[in-house]
Amino acid sequence: MRRRPRPMNSLGQLRQLRHQRWLAQLRQGLEAVVQADEHRDRQRPDQIYLFGSRARGDWDGLSDTDLLVVAATQAGADDWANSVMESGLAADVISLTRQAWSELPNSPSLIWRRVAQDAQPLLGHGL
Repeated sequence: MRRRPRPMNSLGQLRQLRHQRWLAQLRQGLEAVVQADEHRDRQRPDQIYLFGSRARGDWDGLSDTDLLVVAATQAGADDWANSVMESGLAADVISLTRQAWSELPNSPSLIWRRVAQDAQPLLGHGL
């Protein structure tokens, strides 16, 4: 008896698989950045989030990687954002304090509320 060839995955399934692989690589890269800096005397970031088209799932081949780093202090968040940018993992890294992050969903700015709504945790407590 002849076997029927397996049907090709749909474009949507292939896109989802590609995105999952990309996310796994991004998480590994972020963990490597954090581990490489553990010898420095600073706390790990509270969270690192993905936002923008990659987080929403409407990305295309020209989409960049938008990340948001949350830390206890602004100086700490800025320091981690710089480390992530220097690694080349993201083109845009925003730094926020815990307080600023907690207030984002209630921001008067639609853009900031959307960032909070779309943000996907990549690294941090509870992951």
